[in-house]
Amino acid sequence: MPKKKNLIVLDPMRLSDVYLAPGHLIRRSQQIAVAIFYEEFKGHEVTPVQYAALIAIRDRPGMDQRTLVNQIAIDRSTIGSLLKTLEERNLILRVTPKNNQRIKQLFITESGDRLLQSTREHIHRVQERILAPLGAKDQKLFMEFLSRLVHINNKISRAPLKLASASSESKARA
Repeated sequence: MPKKKNLIVLDPMRLSDVYLAPGHLIRRSQQIAVAIFYEEFKGHEVTPVQYAALIAIRDRPGMDQRTLVNQIAIDRSTIGSLLKTLEERNLILRVTPKNNQRIKQLFITESGDRLLQSTREHIHRVQERILAPLGAKDQKLFMEFLSRLVHINNKISRAPLKLASASSESKARA
């Protein structure tokens, strides 16, 4: 006869437990971070993910859509509409290289670069405001723990971050 595993009997979860659950708190933190972003970026008509995409495209000109998905950890099903919006706003260009008609390389436009340059103080304020309730020591500790949680759990994400080295990117473009 097989041995029965020791079962732990848990009390039913209560709403007060939800308020203290890590997943719930992380989701609420994301809502707050996005709200702060939109307050600081009022009038710029850009989302946090679009902003990250613009930075990645500026920093790695010529990358393709799949590389961008990996670099900013965005779901593949949403990248097409994100890029279409950025292209329609003349913030990026999508260029089909002559040697590979299956991909489109991404480049930031002057307008896209101007947006990034003109909002440097805004993004700085976003980061400051998100962490403002914590003292300097706690901010550092919080960021270390948050980075560790994200890094360790990256592989189980729906859209894991996959960093490519600069040399592998240049080989892909060649």
